[in-house]
Amino acid sequence: MMRSLIIASFLLRLLLIPLDLYRSTDFEVHRNWLAITHSLPLSRWYFEETSQWTLDYPPVFAYFEWLLSQFAAAVDPAMLRVDNLEYASQATVVFQRLSVILGDLVLVAGAWQLGSLRLAGNDRWLPVAVLLCNSGLLIVDHIHFQYNGMMLGLLLLSVADIERGRTYRGAFLFCVLLSMKQIFLYVAPVYFVFLLRGHCGCSLLPYPKILWNQLFRLGAMVVLSFAAMWGPVLIAGGSAAGFQLLQRLFPFGRGLTHAYWAPNIWALYNTADRVLAKLGFGSQSGQSSTAGMAEVYESSALWTVPPKATFILTLLAYYPLLAAIWRQTKPAGASTLTKISASSSGAFGLYVALGSAIAFGFGWHVHEKAILMVTVPLAVVAAGSNSQALVSATTAVSAVATFSIMPLLPDRPMETAAKWFLFLAGHLIEHFLLQRRFRSRPAATPSGDVAAASGSSLLSSIGLGPLLPGWLVALGYVVLGLYRDFGGHKLLLGGRLEFLPLLLTSDFSALLVLFSFLRVFWLIPQESSAEA
Repeated sequence: MMRSLIIASFLLRLLLIPLDLYRSTDFEVHRNWLAITHSLPLSRWYFEETSQWTLDYPPVFAYFEWLLSQFAAAVDPAMLRVDNLEYASQATVVFQRLSVILGDLVLVAGAWQLGSLRLAGNDRWLPVAVLLCNSGLLIVDHIHFQYNGMMLGLLLLSVADIERGRTYRGAFLFCVLLSMKQIFLYVAPVYFVFLLRGHCGCSLLPYPKILWNQLFRLGAMVVLSFAAMWGPVLIAGGSAAGFQLLQRLFPFGRGLTHAYWAPNIWALYNTADRVLAKLGFGSQSGQSSTAGMAEVYESSALWTVPPKATFILTLLAYYPLLAAIWRQTKPAGASTLTKISASSSGAFGLYVALGSAIAFGFGWHVHEKAILMVTVPLAVVAAGSNSQALVSATTAVSAVATFSIMPLLPDRPMETAAKWFLFLAGHLIEHFLLQRRFRSRPAATPSGDVAAASGSSLLSSIGLGPLLPGWLVALGYVVLGLYRDFGGHKLLLGGRLEFLPLLLTSDFSALLVLFSFLRVFWLIPQESSAEA
């Protein structure tokens, strides 16, 4: 059955191409990057500004675009002209859509490798089927248009290698990932603390100790990897290319939140600011956070949060996770010079998901799509977990993640039908797959919880305990969905308060997302002990 689902998921991806659904500006972004890397010398890649969609990903992704452009030249050379802005011939659309589908093969490999650590036989296909049916990935990559599946597949391959004790290859793959998209800095603290403890043997008690040989070898590999990947661009463009790269990769001239607020703490903060402003507090002038712009804006009533403040807050929020990693990870010793002990590595995928969650919850200018960095590794961990609580928490955060990114697609009949079909069908399939192992078990768990042993209902899985039971969360999806996507706002308010549907979606989703993240965090001791 799982293999049939996998085949069906690829057929669905192919079917979406002739439907010619919405393509975001990211489609033109990547077409322009194909043109830049194919038509211009390496020294000019990060200086080209004919289009407003300048190259702002690290060098390895630029090399990937260059590689794609070699095939694109045989399909439609016109797409590779830098001055051919907004070009979207049928051949161009099909080529770029197929490139995303082929990129999902990396996602398959990553899910298979990481899932194989905990599953055997046909069950090893379970995480692959779960991810290929992931509604959020289908909406963001195969309608909206991006390459998240490919890069998240690399993340899973890196996590799998580290969990297997292949530390150097896992660390190298993470270096590749950082050199493809800077957003993966979100989880760099997890890698750093885990490898410092588990591979380099760092400990503080009863006296400070570290395996210097391990640290030197790992550090040298990381430095040489970055030198090999970033060196060609820096050599070709000189020191000016280095400064240009930094400006492109870290544009702090943008605002605290994106044009559409990601469901995190800052969505709630912005709402509080707007409510206070409406009540007469603070200034009523200046650029509003609800104006649909991504630039810097001044808060009306509350403090205008600078980038440094979000950085400090993110570090503070990260501390409990890093402390838990330090406690749960056994320091490498003389008997484990080249491999992290199995009891330490089993929860690494969960740590990575939670690291992404913290950065998503508190980071500067977070995009709503970044929640996939949480849900994808979390889904693979849940697929191989014996914890019903983790599976339920994963189901809850995955559902709200998809609901929160649905506004990326416009309110047109085909797109509305597509995103609601994917939301409902995708999460029913996900719930069925993740609960499959529990339904086949004996009628009792070690704790004596009979209901958990036989699986849980979809409603109970998406709930957040007594305060937010599943039926109430589901009712929220229905009511807000009708208001946002099926004419409710226009019926009630006409053309007034156009940003209100997005604001309500962000705030509703933010509450569910943040509580779900906390719910997963409390499961760290359980998951770590289960892997020991």
